[in-house]
Amino acid sequence: MEIIQPSDQNDNCIIEMKNITKVFPGTKALDRASLKLRKGEVHALVGENGAGKSTLMNILTGQFFMDEGKIFMGGEPLRLSSPEEALKKNIVLVPQELNLVPEASVAENIFLGNEIVRSGMIDSKATRNKAKEILKILNVEIDVTQPVKKLSAAYQQLVSIARALAYTPKVLILDEPTSVLTNVEAKNLFQSMKLLKQQGTAMVFITHHLDEVMEQADRVTIMKDGKLVEEVPISEITKDKMITKMAGKKVQKLQRVKRNVSDEIFYEAKHLSRAGEFEDISFNIRKGEILGVSGLVGAGRTEIFKCVFGITQSEPGAHIYIEGKEVEINSPISAITHGMGYVSEERRHDGITPGMSVMENLVLPSYGQMLTHGLINYKKAASVTNQYIKKMSIKTASRETLIKNLSGGNQQKVIVARWISKGVKMLILDEPTRGIDVNAKDEIHNLIRQLADQGVAVVVISSEMDEVLALADRIMVIHRGKVSGFIDDVDMTTQEDVLKVAFQ
Repeated sequence: MEIIQPSDQNDNCIIEMKNITKVFPGTKALDRASLKLRKGEVHALVGENGAGKSTLMNILTGQFFMDEGKIFMGGEPLRLSSPEEALKKNIVLVPQELNLVPEASVAENIFLGNEIVRSGMIDSKATRNKAKEILKILNVEIDVTQPVKKLSAAYQQLVSIARALAYTPKVLILDEPTSVLTNVEAKNLFQSMKLLKQQGTAMVFITHHLDEVMEQADRVTIMKDGKLVEEVPISEITKDKMITKMAGKKVQKLQRVKRNVSDEIFYEAKHLSRAGEFEDISFNIRKGEILGVSGLVGAGRTEIFKCVFGITQSEPGAHIYIEGKEVEINSPISAITHGMGYVSEERRHDGITPGMSVMENLVLPSYGQMLTHGLINYKKAASVTNQYIKKMSIKTASRETLIKNLSGGNQQKVIVARWISKGVKMLILDEPTRGIDVNAKDEIHNLIRQLADQGVAVVVISSEMDEVLALADRIMVIHRGKVSGFIDDVDMTTQEDVLKVAFQ
């Protein structure tokens, strides 16, 4: 048996993971992977979806047990049997998927499991005051007494980060922390990270935004297929080299493609309104058009398209037309009946059914098209699933694998495939490439274009301006719950142009 010893501890090392192996049924998630974290350092952890990043961090935080390898903290062996033990060691994870309690207040969520207690009772006043202090570090000013469910996804993410800071972490793991944040919010987060560095906190920064890696990280560890590819100071690598090592090949940069779009309108909305969310929204989308929806986080983009898909209802006075005929869409079932599909920005909450297989999740809305003599034709379901696993490069041991065991990016591919395989006429994609690696992002962008080329009306809601500018045939700009304007000539448009429309 190999005896694993810690490396020389004279380099300010706080955590060392050596030769970590983890096997799940049908797949080796980690294969002798290693990671070294130093005090007061931002250490980026990058790799394609399914590379093993989250699995490695789940082992460090006591969520999973490793099959082989060793972990050292301050040079001493560390074996964690639960997330609670990791928290006691001040090892804290901010997960990619939100795990807040929707009905509880902002302050209660920040101190959930870490309550401020006096005389055996939770001190509510101290909890509120301390929550405000922590949020101030992130430059966030919100009512800490309001339920978390009233916040946008971006502010919920900031509350998750605040919860981690409440533990005074020695090791802080940030998994895609900026995926739903605006540039301003991300900048505030990075300022907070600099403060934590000065205090000696070791940070793991998992992200697919490689520009952020180049700007914020001190070192980077690159993973592929569960293995360590390279650990290198950020000053000794370029973004392009990082991408090549992640993918194992040179990846082509996304280029804008000039497209011809039909004049035939598929969907039109007039005077959609919901009190406190959006007001007097009117727009249309043509067959084969990619309509980009842009605006600052909290502008009301998601709320508008939840209404379009029938998840919520507009106030009286709204009119909806599909192919020129006025219709009523008062539920998602009604929207699906009219040929619409919807990919939510909240993958775990609204997208996947975690206890079901990849196949069951992928064909979920299509069972009605797979009946033979009133029974589900599983052979057909399996064939469709296999086709999209191959077409979209979904990394899974088999179609029977539970979807919860896939990486976030591969879960997203399954959800997108769900609607493509159904043959929808209009597809709404809210943050379609959130938490997805460069290679997979390119694949999804190409699929979006292919769908549009086949005549599908596609709505792309994205906080990534580069994504909107690369994909959209036309851009609808939302600001404070209203349509600020439309940009028709996207070819010559810059990020600054979009912001000007938002604030005009």
